[in-house]
Amino acid sequence: MTRDAASFDRLYAEQGDPWNYETSAYEAEKYRRCLALLPRTNYRAALEVGCSIGVMSALIAARCDSLLGIDFAPAAVARARGRGIANARFETGTIPRDWPPGSWDLIVLSEVLYYLSRPAFEQTVSCVLNALAPGGACLVAGYAGDTETQLGASETQAELLEAVAATRPDHLIQRDSTSHWSAAAFQCGAPPSGGR
Repeated sequence: MTRDAASFDRLYAEQGDPWNYETSAYEAEKYRRCLALLPRTNYRAALEVGCSIGVMSALIAARCDSLLGIDFAPAAVARARGRGIANARFETGTIPRDWPPGSWDLIVLSEVLYYLSRPAFEQTVSCVLNALAPGGACLVAGYAGDTETQLGASETQAELLEAVAATRPDHLIQRDSTSHWSAAAFQCGAPPSGGR
């Protein structure tokens, strides 16, 4: 990643919630609008990359049977585990190196892709392509301002969506944005009846 995992871990250890995910009206509105892009009410297995302290994770977990959250900061993962979300588990890991095996009906990448180096981003895109289940969805979101990273949110979002669309030509993309963030949900094929 273009930012050091240890620096994030120190930030979480010292401040607990350095971006005010638990109390920010801005973050709550962003989470609500991002998840509103998903066309299904329930997903079997979800993967959240960059789960942080688990605030958005709790909302994702309410819409899936099981959730795996991954973050490279152990202090953040500890806080996420402390939420006691019954159908979720949280692991420390760095993508793409620690991408978990298996097939996922929902993959969420929020505020994470632009922290990757170019080679790591390209490997992560390959991981998404290989892991997204038939009929699955991928939700990607990012900050629209300057991130002081090698890659930008709009760039990574566009490239990921283009890559997935090339391999899954039957798809639907829903988008939302403000002056501060943008998000898109990629749904493979038509959602099954009954929202599952």
